[in-house]
Amino acid sequence: MSLPIQPVTVAIADANRIRRDGYERLLQSEAGIKLLTNATSSNEVRNNHRFVDRRLKPRAHLSANEEEVARIKRLKPLVLLVDLNMCTDEDYALQLSLRRECPWVKIVLLTDDSIHESQIVQALKFGARGYLRYETVRLQLSMAIRVVGRGGGWVPRKMLGNIMDHILTQ
Repeated sequence: MSLPIQPVTVAIADANRIRRDGYERLLQSEAGIKLLTNATSSNEVRNNHRFVDRRLKPRAHLSANEEEVARIKRLKPLVLLVDLNMCTDEDYALQLSLRRECPWVKIVLLTDDSIHESQIVQALKFGARGYLRYETVRLQLSMAIRVVGRGGGWVPRKMLGNIMDHILTQ
């Protein structure tokens, strides 16, 4: 008798609410993926505004990165979807903090064409396990989450040569 496969738990770190809501809609019905959010259900949001407001309210003594790290520590996802623009600010401070404070988290970066390949390679060097462009999210997000959740990596094939070159020159 085989044990049931545990779902891959996922959280999202993206300041763009429209994109974040889109990712959540994509993942809500995916078998084998459990989306973790600050509020467990829309009923909880409606029935307990003070609790949710307190959990989402910024704390004056914490930076935005510190708040995000605290949120991820509380949610304990296996995979974290991170807008790469959040990492490049302050020299990848968010990603480095997550690596130090939440070493179990496997980061999948999401970005657009404005980010150069060298920035993506740098983020992978800092521990990200995968990377998707916004325009491929609809087709590849759930597969990328499953692969990274099982310990694999997810990068476009055309980048593999450049990543290998970078590794070999270090």
